[in-house]
Amino acid sequence: MSVNDDPNAQQREFWRNADVWVQEQERLDAQLGHIGLAAMETVEGLPTEANVLDVGCGCGQTTLQWSERVGGSVLGLDISETLIDVARRRGAAHAAERPETAPIAFEIADAQTADIAALGAAASGRNGVFGGFDLVFSRFGVMFFADSAAAFANLRAATRPGGQLAFVCWQTPRQNPWLVTVNKAVLEIVEMPDGGGPAVDPFAFADPDFVSDMLGAAGWSDAGLESFETEVLYGVGSTLADTAQFAMDLGIARRALAGHPPELHAQAKDAVIAALAPFETPKGVVFPAAAWIVTARN
Repeated sequence: MSVNDDPNAQQREFWRNADVWVQEQERLDAQLGHIGLAAMETVEGLPTEANVLDVGCGCGQTTLQWSERVGGSVLGLDISETLIDVARRRGAAHAAERPETAPIAFEIADAQTADIAALGAAASGRNGVFGGFDLVFSRFGVMFFADSAAAFANLRAATRPGGQLAFVCWQTPRQNPWLVTVNKAVLEIVEMPDGGGPAVDPFAFADPDFVSDMLGAAGWSDAGLESFETEVLYGVGSTLADTAQFAMDLGIARRALAGHPPELHAQAKDAVIAALAPFETPKGVVFPAAAWIVTARN
């Protein structure tokens, strides 16, 4: 398959090795859940039988939350087979425990290139009469496309006229020291190898003008960005050393330290512990954070 056929091949490969995200699923849900809920609260006027698309759904927390809010169906998409396997297990358990909630389906798909309308029709059980999604939603899952405008045009094509878009993305690294602090500490110990830079850029949508222009180019209208300033809590009930390891496992530290001897790993971890110490509170390591809540209409 050529890069033209699979423009997000690097992303697919990156998220194929997502075991650490599975292992830390509960901690990540606790860390990010309140931000996703804030974005959900901005969505108003959905029809009673709304169909929702959850893009970059990961292990499925937001998909499950939408199933409790709408009466139609909810489809979670993610490029990672590893994460979708977990989401499907969670979805099955949720449906068994809460049969009154909206039906859920999860699909492994690239939202930039997939026939999303067809996936939505199958998920809703309305093949041939599916009118499109009433809402496209994402919690930090849409910043990584090779061609963002093409991806959002594809998402819009699967959305009914008048349908809504709502997602959250990070603002600047300066406003989100949760990642910068750890990476800086590690890269003072080891150098990033050639080609070892981040395969994903969580700050790709930090510039509000870029986001507005990109959505306009994709055909969305009435784009708006609302600043959401909050906190990110690391390591609830964990030691500082455990929190440092958690942060290193999820950042570029893993690639930077790959192949280095154990003593250098230990030195880097000590540096991260020292960098995190100023942010330690009685409830855990707490960082200031800032996200954009982005909305638009088809």
